[in-house]
Amino acid sequence: MDPVFAPGVPNEVRRLFERRPELFVPAGQPRPKRRTSWSEAPGNTFGTMLVWLAVCVGGWILAVIVLAITLPTAAAAWVSLALAVLAVVATGGIAVRSAVEDRGRKQVRMQHGKYLLAEDFDEPSAKLLGRAQRAVKTVLEATVTRRGMLDEMQNELVLPEQLWDIGQVLHEQSVLRARQQEVARGMATAELDAVLGPQRRALSRSVDAIRRKVELLEQYAGRVRSADAALRAEAALEDGDRYIELLARTEPAGDTAVVQGFADEAAALKDTFTRSIKAARDAGRTLALPE
Repeated sequence: MDPVFAPGVPNEVRRLFERRPELFVPAGQPRPKRRTSWSEAPGNTFGTMLVWLAVCVGGWILAVIVLAITLPTAAAAWVSLALAVLAVVATGGIAVRSAVEDRGRKQVRMQHGKYLLAEDFDEPSAKLLGRAQRAVKTVLEATVTRRGMLDEMQNELVLPEQLWDIGQVLHEQSVLRARQQEVARGMATAELDAVLGPQRRALSRSVDAIRRKVELLEQYAGRVRSADAALRAEAALEDGDRYIELLARTEPAGDTAVVQGFADEAAALKDTFTRSIKAARDAGRTLALPE
């Protein structure tokens, strides 16, 4: 399954997951600390800096000797000064870079808790979330959606919010389910059953409610697929005139039954497409209604 992001997470962070997934930490773990070269490996960083300084000083001394031999005194002095400034600037840049946190790592760290990974879900929750993600992907990638034939604001705003809400609840269900299993490992007692019984019933009701939400998303996706299919069929009608002309060349004069059949099918298809779009819009609006 893909990670689930809160609606406010920047697209740059979302794309970063594809390139550097190792930076992302599950919500169930503590927020990662700020990390730099000095904090991760101070000894190696200090050693690298010493080697760099030795190379800079040694190279500068050698350059001064060569310049003193090959250039006039004044020119050699100016060139030596320029090399010294360049070395200081480069050294400062390396020192600052080793003390500054990697930009991508910082972005991910600041967004911790606003994304959920596969590790944040147990198997039942992961299956439900996968169904919800597939339904949302179907809607957002549909041709009728890209052409603005559905409620564009509904799809761009409500669907990501719905997916994030579902992901948060499924994550909490996973945590509580694991907690119940851990507590129930001990010896069963009447007191324990008295506590776990209501908790299990509450968890079961929550699971049923989320399942109904996922089913609503899947119904919406099904309506959108039907509208997409009708749209593709309508596009095929653009070649209808060529087929009518072809039949006119081959059918006996005065036989208009086939031509009339084409016209009737076209009218029926347009009606089907209109109903499919309306059904998809109606299904989409139910997602934003309070339960």
